Amino acid sequence: MKNQDRFKAMREFASRIFLVLTCLTALSGSLRSEEPLTLKKSSANKRVLILYTHRQMSPINTQWHTGIIEAIRKDYHGPIDIDVEYMDVVLQSDPEYFDGWAALLKRKYSKYPPDVIIPVFFPAMTFLATNRHELFPGCPIVFCAVPESLGVSLSNRPNLTGVGFVMDFNPTLQVIEQVLPKTSKLMVLSGNSKLDTWMRDVVLRALSSAEKKMELVDLAGLSPSEAAVEFTKAGPNTAALLLTCELDQQNNRYTTTEYLQELEKLSTIPIFGCYDTVLGEGIVGGALFSPVEQGQVAGKLAARILNGESADEIPEVLDRHHLVAFDAQRLAKFGISESSLPRGSKLINHKPSVWSLYGRYIGLGLAALFAQSAIIVSLLINRKKRIAAENEARSLAGRILSAGEDERRYLARELHDEVSQRLAAVSIETGTLENKMADSSDVRESLGKLKKSLISICDNLHRMSRHMHPSVLDDFGLSDALKSECQELTQRWSIPIEYHHTKDFPEIPKSIALCVYRVAQESLWNAIRHSGATKITAELKSDPEFVYWDIHDDGKGFDPSVTNPNRGLGFASMTERIRLVGGTIKIKTAPLQGVAIAVVVPIPESKDPLSNY
Repeated sequence: MKNQDRFKAMREFASRIFLVLTCLTALSGSLRSEEPLTLKKSSANKRVLILYTHRQMSPINTQWHTGIIEAIRKDYHGPIDIDVEYMDVVLQSDPEYFDGWAALLKRKYSKYPPDVIIPVFFPAMTFLATNRHELFPGCPIVFCAVPESLGVSLSNRPNLTGVGFVMDFNPTLQVIEQVLPKTSKLMVLSGNSKLDTWMRDVVLRALSSAEKKMELVDLAGLSPSEAAVEFTKAGPNTAALLLTCELDQQNNRYTTTEYLQELEKLSTIPIFGCYDTVLGEGIVGGALFSPVEQGQVAGKLAARILNGESADEIPEVLDRHHLVAFDAQRLAKFGISESSLPRGSKLINHKPSVWSLYGRYIGLGLAALFAQSAIIVSLLINRKKRIAAENEARSLAGRILSAGEDERRYLARELHDEVSQRLAAVSIETGTLENKMADSSDVRESLGKLKKSLISICDNLHRMSRHMHPSVLDDFGLSDALKSECQELTQRWSIPIEYHHTKDFPEIPKSIALCVYRVAQESLWNAIRHSGATKITAELKSDPEFVYWDIHDDGKGFDPSVTNPNRGLGFASMTERIRLVGGTIKIKTAPLQGVAIAVVVPIPESKDPLSNY
């Protein structure tokens, strides 16, 4: 009670100070006796006065003002001065306060009166209608957000038009019924000021006459914490409707937005609203009046007057529009499905889906992935074809080598069994003839030369047949065959070959033995014919899994980075043979440092690796 008395005393003191200042201002103006009191206007700029009912910091004023200014700036392009006054009649609505405002406006705008006045909300319009002839005689008025009933009563007044609105709350009830069909109790939140009381009375009358009857609970004048306590007592199937809350019963002052922000933190039931000013501040949603739209309509009417039209020729506009809108975060808080909302509802604070946020990038990514997948599939197909072609080429190479070995074996057998034998027979017959020609020395000498030539040819054919297919390989095995090859090459070319081999060399598949033999034979011949070596070292080893062939010479070597077509075929032949049996071959060389070749061939457990060829 002490705080309340102190507040009333401060309010009375402020009223007196305001009146004193107003009187002093008027007196000082009258002392300037040289200035006539006739109304004058600035020479160029049009002047608009906007008179707001609420205080300056009220969010609903901001929305009205935004709509008015946007419309005037859009439709009127001349120079303009806009004056704004905030009457703030929530706490001070006594006659003395209004008289003070009348004196202030008269003094302030007597010299440069406005070209059009826009009173916003009905208290400002009522004040202006009462004091119009004294303050602004003949000045056009465009009212904004005035109830339909007041607009009708003022419609016969001259030089006046504006925007009224229909106090229809049935759309709000319909929204509540559709979103929460089980709602049986509606708590009506309002403040304790005269404006709050007027609004509450209008709404309660409308709700009482609605088709669907709900239990109405009037929570007028409660603070946010007190209202939250009532919410907890409400029980299930209860909703709340927020009107205007400018003042509670303890004379604590709020804006409706501030009141809602405090209450929403404590609320246990969904709260619906009447103005889109509070959308996003704590209400679930509703069928909402839009102060911005009301301001835009009023601003357009004012711009028409500024452009030269008469207010009497401009009909009044009745705003019946409701914005059906909801807050997605509050819907989620109270478990209300978005599918239950009326069709065409506006939804704010909606958490965008991943697709709406990144759909473009996802689409591009999927397209890139699809293209990449197509490329990969194409590459895999090409790879498969290439591998098949390589396998076919390898198979062909294997078949060629196998066919070559078969042909060598056949030719070696033919040379040894047929040609060599026949030449040997001819050689023997020649020797017989030589013995019979003892009396003719010339013939005998010729036959001797012929016999020697035939014997030499037989030896060469025998060597060729052994080179084409060494029978010793079949008869005595790989180790002895290579030993014989080394001995023959040493004897023939007079280059010492130091040969080492594993004792008791195991028996290995014929294909492996033939492969190693051919590679060893090629490497020995290359060392003798191309290296210029004076000594060659060769070694044949084995273990249960691999056969090893190593050869090293002390010849001139070569630069492996330089391609030499003369040595390409032999190395290619060795490489291909080793590849066919799954082995490896490595060559280590440098100029003047000889050549070292290391061959490793795996010993298959059962299947002959060349059986496929």
